[in-house]
Amino acid sequence: MKARLVATAIAASIAVGAPTMTLAQSSEQGAAMGNGGRPTIDLKVCNRSGRNATVAVSYVQPGDDAFINRGWYDVASGACRDLVTTDNANFYFYADASDGSGRYWKGDHTLCVQYPGPYTFYSTGASECAGGQETRDFSAFHADEPGSWTWNLDP
Repeated sequence: MKARLVATAIAASIAVGAPTMTLAQSSEQGAAMGNGGRPTIDLKVCNRSGRNATVAVSYVQPGDDAFINRGWYDVASGACRDLVTTDNANFYFYADASDGSGRYWKGDHTLCVQYPGPYTFYSTGASECAGGQETRDFSAFHADEPGSWTWNLDP
């Protein structure tokens, strides 16, 4: 009963506060709860670029405290794809166009990826990648509140 009241109070506080919008974030009310009762963030990507793309993500799985790195998620032009769920407000994305154009969406946070993929590995905190991995500059993001969070790949 007490857990239900806490969950209701959290949902009410989310509903009362107007969702914060950034260029890439949209938040929905009624966030799910992860392990340990922490609200979660559902990460997804929408590809508005006119090109097919592959996406890599680095995030913390609910209930964990280490970053996990995953790629490659295929996202067709004009499509949206649910990627992962996290209970950590900080996460990272990188994307490559898969049409041979050399187009990519990056930031300034260097992380390791593996080609051709798919890949899954935990971050070690080391400044160098393991054998068979390469560095890419990921975009760093922060979710202001739990719910759905979307990264848009624009032209």
